Amino acid sequence: MTDIEIVREAIEVFAVQYFDTIEMSGTVKAKKQETINYISIDLTNTKWDENLDKLHQSLFKYLQDWGEKNFSNFQDYVSISRLTIEYLLPEKDGANQNQSRHVKLFFLPSYYYKSNQKNNPKTYSGFFLRILIIWHNVLLRNTILVLIPTLFFIALSIYKIKTDSEFQDRLSKSYDYINVASGIIASFVLGFLIDKVITIRQDKLKYTNAIRNLSNKLTYFRNICFNLVREHNFWTKDKPFFKSYEYANSIKHDITYEEYCYPDYDDGVKYAKYKSFYKEDMWHSVVSLVLQLHMMADDTFLDSGLSYTAFPPNHIYSHEEMEKFVLFCDSNRIWYCSSETKIFPESFYKSYYIGQIVEDIKRIYPNDKVETLSSEKLEEVSLDFQYRFIPRLFNLTKVVDSDLPLTIKYFITTFTLLLAFGLIIPTLTYIFIDKTFAFISVFVVIGIIGHILLTLKPILQNENELDKKYDYL
Repeated sequence: MTDIEIVREAIEVFAVQYFDTIEMSGTVKAKKQETINYISIDLTNTKWDENLDKLHQSLFKYLQDWGEKNFSNFQDYVSISRLTIEYLLPEKDGANQNQSRHVKLFFLPSYYYKSNQKNNPKTYSGFFLRILIIWHNVLLRNTILVLIPTLFFIALSIYKIKTDSEFQDRLSKSYDYINVASGIIASFVLGFLIDKVITIRQDKLKYTNAIRNLSNKLTYFRNICFNLVREHNFWTKDKPFFKSYEYANSIKHDITYEEYCYPDYDDGVKYAKYKSFYKEDMWHSVVSLVLQLHMMADDTFLDSGLSYTAFPPNHIYSHEEMEKFVLFCDSNRIWYCSSETKIFPESFYKSYYIGQIVEDIKRIYPNDKVETLSSEKLEEVSLDFQYRFIPRLFNLTKVVDSDLPLTIKYFITTFTLLLAFGLIIPTLTYIFIDKTFAFISVFVVIGIIGHILLTLKPILQNENELDKKYDYL
């Protein structure tokens, strides 16, 4: 079986499970043309919610998980890593509605390719690739380059100590020279570390005002979600989707929004849980909406006091919290229910909850004079949070909550090793073991200094480069 056929079968299994019908068998076709891995999914005769974004996101997540587990099954994993998926949709007014998406099955470094030319898609062998992975890792490569001669000279010095009576004196004198050099380098490293940590703190402080303002906006939006799902004048029994609303409220503590909307089709247990909550007779757009509103403002939001605190609340969100809220950016159910399924009225009746929503909108947009809540305004606010506020806050919190960069970790490690092998270990060896072998660590110190010299340029180059995603915030 070819690589493209393996992928086709995996996608067909996904389609059968996703649409919960065996009729999806045979609807997935695959074709490899030159370097293009083309896969089509025929949805022209399928009854579904027509939410293509949700379908593609679910398929993408499924393929990512499936690809990691089946990496070794492919003959040419580099070529198959790029997929072109076309969704065949019914025509509307004689116009073609088909849509295509590009999917990266594996994210591979550029050195995995022997040539980028279309007529030469060959790849390196598996053994040579393992060597390349090490070689393109500067720290690993330099460690090997200094480790081999260091071990050789340690073994040679042990031999010379036993055979050459004057060698120990020469080794002791060289130890003095190395100590001076390592002391200078250690001073440089310590100065660099102190300066770098101060600089990082100052950089993070630049974002505090923006994070506080965006955090307050997010709290106001969470309050909107909290009040919207409780608006009793809208969620009434005369609505055709009220049963779905009640059902969603009954399961919101048992299954999360992510589990319901992005089920793990490759995990039998997790998929069984999803299917146990999925009911065909429900409005799944409404169920998804309620679960998403609960995700944004669940019981912990009420317990935190943010729903009735003094304004501005000044609750600063961590990056860990934002990893949950960023799911709103993948699929905005408020927009979908407003623009696509149109369950929201053009204008909401005035009530306590609607009044609270209007007040929060005024806090988000201080210059807007909003007196009533409309479906259009609700949609506009949700889109702002989907594409502007939440993504920016997510990126900013990632910057300020980030760990120490690799450069600092590297110099902390080398500084510690220099002190250990240049001072602590030789001293303890000299006192408690044998002065003969106390100075052998001089070769380790030389190796550490050599490693720093080899690594210094790429590390400084890395420090000089700007991250387009985060350094331009």
